Amino acid sequence: MIPARTTPTARLAVSTALVTAAVLASMLGLRTIVLPPWPATGVTGVLLVAAAVIITRALIGGRRARVAAAARAGVAVRRVPTDDGGASSVLPTLAGIIVAAWFLLARFGGVGGRTQWLVGPESASRLVDQLGAAGDIVREEVAPVIGTTPTALLCVGGALVVLIAADALASGLRQPMLAAGSVLVLWLPPLVLTSRVPTTTFVVSVAAFLLGLTLDAGAARRAVRDARVGAQVRTAERRRAVRTTATAAAVTALALVVTAGATGPGLGRGWTSLFTTTARTVRLADDLDMYRSLTARSTAVVLTYTSSTGESAGPLRLLTLSSFDGRHWSGGPAADGVEFSEDQILFPQAADSSEAAVRLDITVGSMRENRLPVTVEPRTVTADGGWRYDAGRDEVVGGATTQDGDTFTLVSHPRDLSPQALRAAPAGAREVDSAYLSVPATRHVTDIEAAARQIVGDAATDFDRAVALQNYLRDTTRFTYDVDVPRGQTGDAVWDFLQQRRGYCVQFATTMVTLARTLGVPARLAVGYLPGANVDRGARWEVTGQDSHAWPELYFPGSGWVRFEPTPAIQTGAAPAYTNTAVGQAAPTADPTFDERAGATSGPNPGATAPSVTATAPAPRANGEQTSPRTGWLVGVGAALLAGGGLLLTLWLRRRATRPPLDAEDAWARVAAALGDAGVTLRASTTPRQAPREAAQSWAARTGQPMPADVRDALTTLADALETERYAVGGEPLEAARLAELTREVTAGVSAAGRAKAGATR
Repeated sequence: MIPARTTPTARLAVSTALVTAAVLASMLGLRTIVLPPWPATGVTGVLLVAAAVIITRALIGGRRARVAAAARAGVAVRRVPTDDGGASSVLPTLAGIIVAAWFLLARFGGVGGRTQWLVGPESASRLVDQLGAAGDIVREEVAPVIGTTPTALLCVGGALVVLIAADALASGLRQPMLAAGSVLVLWLPPLVLTSRVPTTTFVVSVAAFLLGLTLDAGAARRAVRDARVGAQVRTAERRRAVRTTATAAAVTALALVVTAGATGPGLGRGWTSLFTTTARTVRLADDLDMYRSLTARSTAVVLTYTSSTGESAGPLRLLTLSSFDGRHWSGGPAADGVEFSEDQILFPQAADSSEAAVRLDITVGSMRENRLPVTVEPRTVTADGGWRYDAGRDEVVGGATTQDGDTFTLVSHPRDLSPQALRAAPAGAREVDSAYLSVPATRHVTDIEAAARQIVGDAATDFDRAVALQNYLRDTTRFTYDVDVPRGQTGDAVWDFLQQRRGYCVQFATTMVTLARTLGVPARLAVGYLPGANVDRGARWEVTGQDSHAWPELYFPGSGWVRFEPTPAIQTGAAPAYTNTAVGQAAPTADPTFDERAGATSGPNPGATAPSVTATAPAPRANGEQTSPRTGWLVGVGAALLAGGGLLLTLWLRRRATRPPLDAEDAWARVAAALGDAGVTLRASTTPRQAPREAAQSWAARTGQPMPADVRDALTTLADALETERYAVGGEPLEAARLAELTREVTAGVSAAGRAKAGATR
């Protein structure tokens, strides 16, 4: 509740502020299904739009108040507007729409996902692409998803639309209940997907709704003079306003404190529940989609291992994929595999090894797979559970799904991989299945082949060509990480990646596989885990869901399938040692000439990578556009200062506005206050017509003398003016100058009488 005396503009500013608080709380509740980082962007956009609406309404309300005041003072004006603070104007809503559109275009329509404050038609095109990608995510992904650019656009854009609609209903049409209903739209996604709304969202939103309902809808439309009441009524209103606001604030603060630390039943896990979700198992996807943005990866430990050498095992591969249709990967029909003995080296072909074997004792954590992870080198496997070996895909398959505490042992036999040996390998196309040379017959297949030949230049061997492809894709001046995969433009995901140059490991690895196949080099996609982290400065290593990864493997006769690493080092570390000696030998000096009509773009926007489908926390981005916690606070504080500046500007504009001329209500309030100071009181039931006689009687009783004639005459005239203004339809009010003169006569006479009485007493 705010006092009825409050100006319409200030009242509407409070209404917009309450709507903004409810929208912010409801928007932040979406963090349970769309993981950060995106809330800082949403808070900034909401505060900007709210500030634009408040400032526009303040400008309109101030102008209308000045025109109405001039009309009451007798100044001729073309049309006297309703002094409603701008509630009846659509301009504030239009201003909010313009600012919201500009913010969305600037923040989500920039090249490479970067913010570009100067927007244009191309920004709108990129924004539409992001919306299309968001639609794909909604159809294909399972909540919670990471806050990629498309999903962030859905959250922020939806919040801004709700804010504009709710403000128009609450402040424009004066329908707070309908405004509350529109804000509740933001509650539907978490309710449907998680069956709950965060306690903080509920408390803050409901408190804002209740305070909004206490705003007197009629008072916003009445002129200022109609809300002017006696001093006692104003005091009561102020006290009621303070009590109401303090109670709502106390309830909100208490709920926030309780929610922040609560761990009891029904209260969830406090603030942390807004940033993370629970997943007890991890399973890697085997149906990778080149156009799918990366979902959050689990922080759960999938396995641990100890190494006989104290060194990492290198990547652990779970599965291999051979069939690619231009967008999706699949492994083909699963094979039953064959039984194997504990001393049998499992590898598709014989391979020389002169290095010492490495023993890995592995313990399963949250990994739930019907395959065992193995090294990329030839290995023996000792495991219980009826496991079998599929030589065609080099997978250990067929056992029961892995569970917590399962153990097995690998003994890895490193091959003699060197640039010399790999260069000496003859062409391997005849030794493997033709599926490893298959390239999708898209309309850009010849363009991809031409690009591959330009990349490898005059490299003489398959190995040098492979290294050239790897080095080209690992070049961070050409390609960047991004978990937000741009929406496809051509239907050929590899060609789109070569144009847009943004993606994570699946895009990098798939592109190298496809480029290699166009050059006649057999290639496949491997999916598994990076080596993990040494957790005790010893031989024990820990692998989590965030280590999930995809990489290409190329075939070389005499050596077999050999791993390469086109994904830049910021995610994967150094490239395999056997490729380092050839760095720069076959890489081109310039980019291939691509068809620019496909929309080639580049720019820094790194992100994280992995094919994991089950998640508990946001995947960490690397040196990209993600807002760090410190930067997020700075953005939030800056937006809050901007909104505060808008409110201060509003108050300044109101103070600068011309004070409405004196009317009978205000004049009578001043006179009644002066009489009260002199000890002359009027009963609350006294009518304007009775007031002069009752005031004279109280005067005589108080002073022992009759009221001066000039004071009584002025008081009678003021009472008649008040009665006319209150009750006479079409009555002619006294001019402001005359009212001011009568007020001065009464207050001066009362003061003079008081001084005379004080002198007589002395």
